[in-house]
Amino acid sequence: MKFKTKIATLAITFSTMLVQAVWAQKPNEIQHIKFEDEGWEQMAPQLQRKYVYGEKGMLALFKMDKGAKVPLHHHSNEQTSYITKGSVKVTMQGKDYTVKAGEVLIIPANIPHEFECLEDGTLDIDFFAPPRTDWINGTANYFGNTATAQPQLESVAAMDIRPGDVAVSANGRVFATIHPLGSQKMQLVEIINGKAVAYPNESFQKNNQPATNAKFDAMLGLIFDKKGRLWVTDMGLELGKTRLWSFDINTNKVIEKIELPGSIAPKGSFLQDVVIDEKNNWAYLADIANPGIIAINLKTKNARRFSGHHTLAAEDKDMVIEGKVINFGGKPARVAIDPITLSADRETLFFGAMNGTSWYKVPAKLFRENKNDKTIGEAITIAGKKTFSDGAITDAMGNHYFTNLQEHAITKLAIDGTLTNIVKDNTLLLWPDNTYLGPDNWMYISANQLNTTPAFTGGVDQGKPPYYIYRFKLK
Repeated sequence: MKFKTKIATLAITFSTMLVQAVWAQKPNEIQHIKFEDEGWEQMAPQLQRKYVYGEKGMLALFKMDKGAKVPLHHHSNEQTSYITKGSVKVTMQGKDYTVKAGEVLIIPANIPHEFECLEDGTLDIDFFAPPRTDWINGTANYFGNTATAQPQLESVAAMDIRPGDVAVSANGRVFATIHPLGSQKMQLVEIINGKAVAYPNESFQKNNQPATNAKFDAMLGLIFDKKGRLWVTDMGLELGKTRLWSFDINTNKVIEKIELPGSIAPKGSFLQDVVIDEKNNWAYLADIANPGIIAINLKTKNARRFSGHHTLAAEDKDMVIEGKVINFGGKPARVAIDPITLSADRETLFFGAMNGTSWYKVPAKLFRENKNDKTIGEAITIAGKKTFSDGAITDAMGNHYFTNLQEHAITKLAIDGTLTNIVKDNTLLLWPDNTYLGPDNWMYISANQLNTTPAFTGGVDQGKPPYYIYRFKLK
């Protein structure tokens, strides 16, 4: 039969280029195709492809030059890649695979991976089983080549221990806490060339030993203030006391180590999120164990607790992930105040429960002026809706971004009140723990499968490393 070509074209955007769509085929019939006559599809700079497919499989040819990249992506198809000329580097699960001419790489279904071409004139023959329906119907968007494509996730680090929070300095240095519900080896790291390196050095890390006053205990909340200082909450789950650390990342020295009194943060507190008001020299921490907000005057080191208000508590709603009700501590999770943020002018404090759909706000000056709990409680109003979230960030425009635990997404609450998923990935964003807005409009996410830890499962750790730090470019 005669092969019909190019029955449709699809205008798609990749930088300033227009790309031709693929041709139609008849997968249930015999097809005799002169492959060399079919046109190349320009996917990205220095990267072209063409493909044919039947009912059960798809054959693709990639032509690429040095530096061409296929961004991080995954698919439900098994992929067999045969490099006939040149070489490529494939990164998956934290490991690089260099594949040279004459070599084959088989990638199982649903394994996130990214390609980089190492030589000009590289030719790659790929076979997919079953055929890539996302190519056929034009829904594949990991090249950012459709007008409605979501931003693409990039892997910053693949780790064998769970990241907690991630924070990024003004010059792009990436730091992360190690979640205390997972590893007890390291507590605070800097990500250097994709690897977790103890910060500020090994001597501060617990290293599976008993906690001491000189070492970290249970680090989690992490943030930079506008003066470039790195602040970290240490919940002291073993020591029984909460500390707030601050570092000068230029000298890698401790600037502050503030220990909260037991009357404000008694043993058993879980002060995991923190924001810093460097303009007025205040810090605010959220406690999910005894739901409350801790406000610290960074000049005097005096602290006070605001608690007992209904907005601090979890809503009586189940957290459901992939059809399963998530437990915490042996019963359906009801996690109280967790994400907490500050407006850019440092005058409004925002907060909400992990198990909650309301995002609240309160004037920060009420804490600075030491108003009583009744006055503060009466001033709390709803700022908008939110998702079940373990982290949030507020940008300079007043938009809020939440980790969306139930939908494996990052969700934006815009200043007009609309709530929209801006990135969603059921395979990569497995418990997006926190999100952080770094320089050049890059947003960073830690994804740590926290719901697979014993605290949630009630049994063994069901996590499957690696655990990831991702980033994507905000449009």
